[in-house]
Amino acid sequence: MLKIIKLTCLVSLFFAGSLEAQLYAQDAQDSTATTPQKKVQRILVQGVVKSAKTKAPLSGINITVEGFSAAITEDDGSFEIGVPNLEALLTISGQDFQTKVYAIKNRKTGLEIFLHETNYSATYQIANLPSGNVMQYNNTHASSVIDFEKNQWSSSVTESVAGFLQGRATGLTSIRSSGAPNAGSYLALRGFNSLYGSNKPLIIVDGMIYDDEDYGSGIIQNNSSSPLTNIDVKDIEDVTIMKDGTSLYGTKGANGVINITTTRASELSTKIDFTMYGSFNQTPDELPVMGADAYRTHISQLEASRGLSQDQIAALPYMNDEVGSLGYYKYHNQTNWQDQVFKSSYNQNYFLKVRGGDDIAKFGLSVGYLDSQGVIKGTDSKRYSVRLNAALRLTEKLTVDANLSFIDNQQNQWNQGLAYKTSPLYLALTKSPFVTYNDVSDAGEVSPNFADTDYFNVSNPNAILANGFAKNDNYRFFGNLKFNYALNKAWNISSIVGLSYNKERESFFLPDMGVADLILPTAIGKNQSGSEVQIYNGLYTDTFASYLKNFNNDHNLDVRFGFRAQSNKTESDLGLGYNSSTDDFTSVGAGSNLLRQVGGALGESHWMNMYANGNYNFRNKYFLTASYAVDGSSRFGDDAATGKSKYALMTSISGAWLVSSENFMKDIKDIDYLKLRVGVGTSGNDDIGNYTAQTYYVSQNLLGMQGLVRGNIGNPDLQWETVLKKNLGLDLGLFKERINLSVDYYLNKTSNMITYETITAESGFDYVVTNGGAMRTYGTEVALNARVFNTKDFTFDFGLNLSHYKNKVESLPSGDILTQFGGATYLTSVGKDANLFYGLNSNGVYTTTAEANADGLSRRLTNGSLVPFSGGDMRFTDVNGDKVIDDKDRMVIGNPNPDVIGSFSTNFTYKRFSLQALFNFSVGNDLYNGVRYNLEKMSGYENQSIAVANRWRAEGQQTDMPKAVWGDPMGNAEFSDRWIEDGSYLRLKTLVLGYNIPMNSKYVKYIQLYATANNLVTFTKYLGYDPEFSATSSIFGQGADIGLVPQFTNYQLGLRLGL
Repeated sequence: MLKIIKLTCLVSLFFAGSLEAQLYAQDAQDSTATTPQKKVQRILVQGVVKSAKTKAPLSGINITVEGFSAAITEDDGSFEIGVPNLEALLTISGQDFQTKVYAIKNRKTGLEIFLHETNYSATYQIANLPSGNVMQYNNTHASSVIDFEKNQWSSSVTESVAGFLQGRATGLTSIRSSGAPNAGSYLALRGFNSLYGSNKPLIIVDGMIYDDEDYGSGIIQNNSSSPLTNIDVKDIEDVTIMKDGTSLYGTKGANGVINITTTRASELSTKIDFTMYGSFNQTPDELPVMGADAYRTHISQLEASRGLSQDQIAALPYMNDEVGSLGYYKYHNQTNWQDQVFKSSYNQNYFLKVRGGDDIAKFGLSVGYLDSQGVIKGTDSKRYSVRLNAALRLTEKLTVDANLSFIDNQQNQWNQGLAYKTSPLYLALTKSPFVTYNDVSDAGEVSPNFADTDYFNVSNPNAILANGFAKNDNYRFFGNLKFNYALNKAWNISSIVGLSYNKERESFFLPDMGVADLILPTAIGKNQSGSEVQIYNGLYTDTFASYLKNFNNDHNLDVRFGFRAQSNKTESDLGLGYNSSTDDFTSVGAGSNLLRQVGGALGESHWMNMYANGNYNFRNKYFLTASYAVDGSSRFGDDAATGKSKYALMTSISGAWLVSSENFMKDIKDIDYLKLRVGVGTSGNDDIGNYTAQTYYVSQNLLGMQGLVRGNIGNPDLQWETVLKKNLGLDLGLFKERINLSVDYYLNKTSNMITYETITAESGFDYVVTNGGAMRTYGTEVALNARVFNTKDFTFDFGLNLSHYKNKVESLPSGDILTQFGGATYLTSVGKDANLFYGLNSNGVYTTTAEANADGLSRRLTNGSLVPFSGGDMRFTDVNGDKVIDDKDRMVIGNPNPDVIGSFSTNFTYKRFSLQALFNFSVGNDLYNGVRYNLEKMSGYENQSIAVANRWRAEGQQTDMPKAVWGDPMGNAEFSDRWIEDGSYLRLKTLVLGYNIPMNSKYVKYIQLYATANNLVTFTKYLGYDPEFSATSSIFGQGADIGLVPQFTNYQLGLRLGL
């Protein structure tokens, strides 16, 4: 590896020598009175520029040959321009029209160029790559550019950046975690490349790494926090999604890169945008659960299965039907608990953006306020944001760009998911419907006080909503300064220095009254309180030199080399309190000293990255890109032989051939452009833990004595995961760009994959972390955009994105991996997908005991005895043929990974009206319905789904619902394909109706009105609230529905005022 570093230094010295030679040559040239220059012969070409919509000629359009000549179209749209050769590339641009390039193809006359509106075609978008800005027309990599200007102003105010990107780029999986305000999203590019490391793409904002780790999901259960959600969609100019060619980011680029550019001043004149929005959140459709009478019948049968006689059951307080008797009014209610927890709500948003400047300074300033309320009572999020981006020209050669932002966010949340005692949503589904939320006397008088836990020891969700709280207050400063010095026309030196600081404070309180007690190791927990502070701060630098040169108008070379470094520090401080004297004392300090728990953690990591990149093209037809990076990190282990730090080398090479620019294509007028791309490269994943490679010790208390014990088995040979990426792509434009198509096939191979390798019990540990695994992911992507109708007054655009990936595990050092999440079991096995649902296979319900006896299958109880199945039990497949149903009979029962994900969009415009629709879909993925499991297991006092009314009750009954038995001794509700459902869906994600009010004022440039509906309708066979959710960032948890707050329909009105 020392040779690699030496090679890097030699390459840098070579470029530095070239730079010195250039400067010396420039000085020599300046000191010479006359220097003979080779004069390039100009060739005149002629043509006309027309509107693609009206076919009318366009005047005042700029035509240039970069670095050579320029012209402007006449009134009749005609132009004449000198070119260095007949394979030159024209750049055409004009106000309110797209900027595009056009290959001459060995023609002098008869050039006919059609222009669409601004940002019409993705082919001419500018991709923001780590090697610099490149037009997609020239890009050799598989990248997508999403222009936010077109749709950001009509987007729902509750939409995050990740949510906005959903369905707008192929290969990108974006799944909102839940419907809670400010919830983050699960992001992945082209499937996944790691089992235990991160699969999230690297996020870059304004040239600096943006840490999007979850720093606020500690003590408020099953809530996720994503700093990326705090960036307002209206603050973003564009996003470049890099799917390959990410080796320049070394061991941070394995999962692709999402590069975000925020507010910029594009014009010298001052431009002011003010927007205001109001929206209504509609509560989700309720899940059908049993009413009071059906529930009473159900639990009476459960009590009978416990061995209670009919007289004993009749004596239970909730079984007394005599009006006015003791306890009658307490247990004879019809309470819809979902109505008590869900509520319709409202959002409001105000946003101001100012852009402008002069030749010396340009700026983009934005301020925003968002009040977003949830559909669960007491949940909301208030966000205050300010952003200042400025570009300053200090001298003719020195410029400074400043990108500064501050965001403050205040959230009210509740426990979600399988927090059985404290999640309002879970309690709303499972609490008995014949009790009510207020205390009721034996005379039927309703008290204003909330009822305590009921006869079944189930919490009162209303008491939690009224007397508890769960808050997350967080803020983030993110900013950098970029200095750029132009040594001459070819050489530039730039340096970025950035700082990020994030602080999140979570606190909660759960009262004693109305909430079930918590069982602690040494006591019974009454009320509960907690506080946690998590802090992240990072320092980032990137210094690089770039060289851009055109040789003889044929050869174009763009080189960049530099050095990056990042230092991160994290801190977490936690306190939990129990049993304060009354529910009026809600702080951790008010709890019992004997029960108080405190803890925390510190984290630190350092990363360095030396990189170089070269882009070459010949006459804008043949393109070649090569790059490499050398990484060092404090996370990597030290070489066992030398004790020296290890370094990672990542390289890539890609090329493209613009077939449509060849002379033999000049007579094929229907093909506007045709480009073939191929690339291969390596990148890495350093998400192996800050201290996993080192041996560390942790604090432990034993009988009141505090001490240190070994916390792990360090692995000094631990390295980064390496991903080899291969890509083959095609870009095609037809019929004057009316049809645009991109197709990519890719293969990612992961080696040195992090695995938890089993070790002997004598070590005192279960596993050691090693680089023992291997995996591959391959797939296909198709993006199609077409302008179906294109007239002066009416246009109709159609877009389609399709993405397919397949995963295969190739190596595991310790055999199969079994993991559990939310009640689901996942299997990872060599030769199969990495995260398959693994459980029993069911074949209906035994109609009679005789039928069950004929099969001769049994269950082994916890006491070791074998009990045969009987009528009303589930019929499971005996895979190994031993006549005993147990874990040995498990098999693959589902796959949470979809066969195809994608979207299709429509955009109609008629004069000043527009109507846009975006549909997202997922096909072929399976989901574990953990919510339905809790509503159909029929083994306890939980309220159940109305589906259990069809449960087996008598010999000979044919049904697919087993019998209700207390405690479920025969495992009828065990994890099986009974709970696996088809998760395919088609969703109308966004529908927008817009209108531009005609203006004739020198002060008001435009007024735009928007009516937006989000999540308007979803077509699915899934029986849960919502088929789209993600409860964890791990792949071992995808597709498991644990009962998070569902997404909901949102209706919004908005106004945009331009000054």
